[in-house]
Amino acid sequence: MTHTVGTSGEARTQKKDVSIQALRGLAVLLMVAGHVIGTSSDRGMSVSDDSLWRLSYLVLEDIRMPLFTVLSGYVYAMRPVTETGALAGLLRGKIRRLIVPLLTVGALLFAMKLIVPDTNTKPKLTEFWRVYVFGYEHLWFLQSIFIIFLVVALLGAFGALTTPARWATCTAVTLALFVAVRVPEAANVFSINGAIRLLPFFLIGYGLYTFASITPRGWGLVAVTAAFAAVYAVRVTGILNDWELDAPLRRALSLTVGVGGILLIYSVRKFIAFKWLAWIGGFSFGVYLLHVFGAAGARIALGKVGIDWDPAVFLVCLAVGVGAPIVFQLLFGRWNIVRTLLLGEKPLPRSRQEVTAEPSESSSTRIGQ
Repeated sequence: MTHTVGTSGEARTQKKDVSIQALRGLAVLLMVAGHVIGTSSDRGMSVSDDSLWRLSYLVLEDIRMPLFTVLSGYVYAMRPVTETGALAGLLRGKIRRLIVPLLTVGALLFAMKLIVPDTNTKPKLTEFWRVYVFGYEHLWFLQSIFIIFLVVALLGAFGALTTPARWATCTAVTLALFVAVRVPEAANVFSINGAIRLLPFFLIGYGLYTFASITPRGWGLVAVTAAFAAVYAVRVTGILNDWELDAPLRRALSLTVGVGGILLIYSVRKFIAFKWLAWIGGFSFGVYLLHVFGAAGARIALGKVGIDWDPAVFLVCLAVGVGAPIVFQLLFGRWNIVRTLLLGEKPLPRSRQEVTAEPSESSSTRIGQ
């Protein structure tokens, strides 16, 4: 959204910013494409680990979910928590927006994998509880971003983000935590490792909206571009040669690629402000929640009819993974049972349920607002 920029979180006039919505569209396309390919050779399209498909997945790994998270932080900064009295309202909103879909979509996804033939993995019924305690498939992000919202809201309520210096200090601490800290997998309850990885990106998004001076311009943009190109070349070389790096060094390299790449994408956002991409961005949260049902269904259907050419499988699954949730929201998004239980949105008054379910300003630009 366009706005008058100040040096803190004062009220600003907000108008729809097509470029931010287009970035959301780009983020969701990258996310769905990654899941279509799969995180390993036994997931998604089941491509081999030495294929170009796997390389395309890995070289964007440091940008996909960080970009999604930066945009969440950017939008949150439009209406941040700045006092302790607002914490209870934020908590209620996040439970509705994030935890309710975690419960419902998590149960549906678990049931699909349990019942539908030819899914990549088959869970055991006794493992159902893990859906909500640990990260499950792509829904780990709901748990992580819930933690992030609470942390950032507390920081805002106690004045830790009110000036550029305070924001920079908090962001620097989270950058250090990204590199230095991971909890053991057995203790990774509610995807806390995901929160550690994504918290600095959320704060960067917050800063991009609140403190315009951090956006690279002119020679600063040139310097960021050169630094990103150099570090990214090292990162890709490491992927191609399967370098075994110490965990902190690997994380530092990943973090540098993610921050540099996202700053560059944000700086050139006006050049990708296509209306069709912004339209997809308006449905981004619903696509994130539901894309696996369409993408997996399309992959299974293609396999049944003997279509296994990777480019065709990728394109069809990407199109269905993005398109099916959008169609679902257009057809059923005005039903309050769908809005509240699956999409985490506020129920519509009865008079508005007759209106076609175009994405509203609040639902299309915010996670949990």
